[in-house]
Amino acid sequence: MPRRLLLLAAATVLGMGLTACGSSIEQDELEKQVASTLETQFGVAADVSCPGDIDAEVDTTTECTATDRGTGEEVGLRITVTSVDGGTANFDIAPVG
Repeated sequence: MPRRLLLLAAATVLGMGLTACGSSIEQDELEKQVASTLETQFGVAADVSCPGDIDAEVDTTTECTATDRGTGEEVGLRITVTSVDGGTANFDIAPVG
């Protein structure tokens, strides 16, 4: 596992909010928010790649990949919708594995 992204494996699960357009979160918005959360919470600049949009429904999950910009190493992240309030969906981010 990547040295700097290894912090994620030992970290508590994070929460974040995204604005939902209709009943889904667009892929590019999800990727931006996950990358921003990693940088804000852990100081790790990472490029995030997700497979597509995610439904704005509680317990919906997707797996994204974060690539450390400094080392090129990757870690899988599981994104889980924990709540939806109006147009905002809240998520947990946890390392896969």
